Amino acid sequence: MNRKRVVLILVGLAVLVLGVYLVVRSRGADEALLASGTVEATEAGLGFQVPGRIERVVPNEGDRVRAGDQLAWLDRTELEARRAQAAAQLAAAQAVLAELQAGARSEELAQAREAARAADERLTDAQRDFERVQRLLQGGAVSQEAYDKAKLALEVATSQRDQAGHQLKLVETGPRPERIAAQRAAVAQGEAAVRQAEAALANAVITAPFDGVVTVRDREPGESVGAGAPVLTVMNLADRWVRIYIREDRIGAVQIGQPAVIRADTYRGKAYGGSVSFISSEAEFTPRNVQTTEERVKLVYAVKVRITGDPSNDLKPGMPADVQLEIGPTTGQRQ
Repeated sequence: MNRKRVVLILVGLAVLVLGVYLVVRSRGADEALLASGTVEATEAGLGFQVPGRIERVVPNEGDRVRAGDQLAWLDRTELEARRAQAAAQLAAAQAVLAELQAGARSEELAQAREAARAADERLTDAQRDFERVQRLLQGGAVSQEAYDKAKLALEVATSQRDQAGHQLKLVETGPRPERIAAQRAAVAQGEAAVRQAEAALANAVITAPFDGVVTVRDREPGESVGAGAPVLTVMNLADRWVRIYIREDRIGAVQIGQPAVIRADTYRGKAYGGSVSFISSEAEFTPRNVQTTEERVKLVYAVKVRITGDPSNDLKPGMPADVQLEIGPTTGQRQ
């Protein structure tokens, strides 16, 4: 009897211990969620927006760059010549427009007035000669031929007087509004050509879009490249994350902005801060490089955990990392 009692007591203790273990394990699963993933980062392949021959590339692979730094240049000899040509054409168009807007010079106005006065005098003389010849013709003192010549001279003098008066009016009035408008359009066209040439020069320089580090130097000075061909690849150190996959039955406890702790085997004993920045809205099958064979058939959601606590930039793209998410009960709703 004593032996049976001892056995019952031992079985009861075992059941109690197992129950406590399951409770603790369940609570631990609710309080923390562990997942493994790979560090990723935003990278930009930088190239020129115009084709040409590379003149200079400054940074090497591994060099740090700051946003706005000039990193590489094309040979800009031809582009600078185009800009100079466009600037000269613009200056010529502006000079013509200024001349039209200013109107006639005082010398031109005086010359037109003098020409009109002289034409009036010639007309007066021609009118007087015609009247005299007309009287003589009536008295039979001159021939019909002399009369015809005097009449023709009067007509010519009248035409010249009218032409000189019209020219004087044009000089005094200035150019037509339509001509000024056309010249203004020519100036605008010249300004656009200058801006186009300056934009081409600016596009012949590669500028860093953000702070980062050069990961690949794709081209070297002297090479000819097409527009958009990668010359340098720059990684944005401020935009790194770990991509993990959460089971469908646990995704409800993960929320945007949720804090996380990131660890990597390369730096044992160190922990880095992070926060959830993205939760996929569609489930997918577990990638084969993430979990065990038994769990590969389960549905999971991709989650990005942004790295926020790595000032020394220890975590580099491609590095495996473990992520621990502090969570509450799994009854929460995913946001």
